[in-house]
Amino acid sequence: MNAIVILLFSIFLNIQPVLVERAFYVMGTIIEFKLYCEDRELCKKAISDAHSEVKRLDDMLSNYKADSKLTEVNSLAGTGKTRVPQEFFELTGRSLFFSNLTGGVFDVTIGKLLELWRKAQQENTLPGAKTLGKTVSECIGFRRIQLYPEKSEIEIKSPCLSIDFGGIGKGYAIDRAVKILKSKGIKSGIVNFGGEIYAIGAPPGKKGWLVGVKNPIKQEDVLTFIEVNDIAVSTSGDYERYFEIGGRRFSHIIDPRTGLPVDSVPSVTVIAENATDADALSTAISVMGKDKSIEVLKGLDRVGVMIVTEEKNKHTIYKNASFQGFEVAE
Repeated sequence: MNAIVILLFSIFLNIQPVLVERAFYVMGTIIEFKLYCEDRELCKKAISDAHSEVKRLDDMLSNYKADSKLTEVNSLAGTGKTRVPQEFFELTGRSLFFSNLTGGVFDVTIGKLLELWRKAQQENTLPGAKTLGKTVSECIGFRRIQLYPEKSEIEIKSPCLSIDFGGIGKGYAIDRAVKILKSKGIKSGIVNFGGEIYAIGAPPGKKGWLVGVKNPIKQEDVLTFIEVNDIAVSTSGDYERYFEIGGRRFSHIIDPRTGLPVDSVPSVTVIAENATDADALSTAISVMGKDKSIEVLKGLDRVGVMIVTEEKNKHTIYKNASFQGFEVAE
């Protein structure tokens, strides 16, 4: 009888979940957590643990930190095999998968090109055509990376090559953070990491999280709304992340085939089952453009994509059927 009374009391109490929000600066941008919990302390502890995981990954995968594992691996390029942590090995493998899938449009060995453009920005001078050409021909090439799964070893076969996880790393970090949040009992929340989003469940009383995709030309406008539940969304574009040289604005996304910043795809939004894949695909599609991307996407199930392209000062919007399935009215 007591058990029945306690159960009924719990039902009638109708505990309402509370929204807990936190934001942190890590990996060069802001990661935001918005979680619903019946216990506020549970939310706070889950966020703390997820944030610690992202910081740990930053210490491993950063190309800015002298003591990161990535820096160590790149310093040993051309010297033979290097043993790495299993998760580092797996992320490299996933990066190579997308490098192969896109024929090098997404290339995890883009590190030297990014270094070249960072230096150009610091000196406010465009890199010369000869320097760009040499960097592309000698220092870019994912096929010169060999993986040895037996001992989780990586071999970078040229001393000029440099791995960079900038096109996939934040997505991977979100997936790791979400795994921790779910293991702590979080069933409703959203993680936003500089354009990479993962929606856990749905807000109370809703079917999913409502996400607006900005107009890259008129950022005060929203192109469309999508409703997402337990899925990742990644947006890449030059309207928020860019750099300037000599008064000109350039996209932060570099084409590894030419060495030049992309200039014809202002915005790409990808919806995928995990943030790692969404991050890599949004980067790749920004470089490939619409026509090539449509061909590549034919081999990928349940991936939604919206591409805003610019040609002769005119903008067009392409949405595949999977993306349209997530669209809702405001």
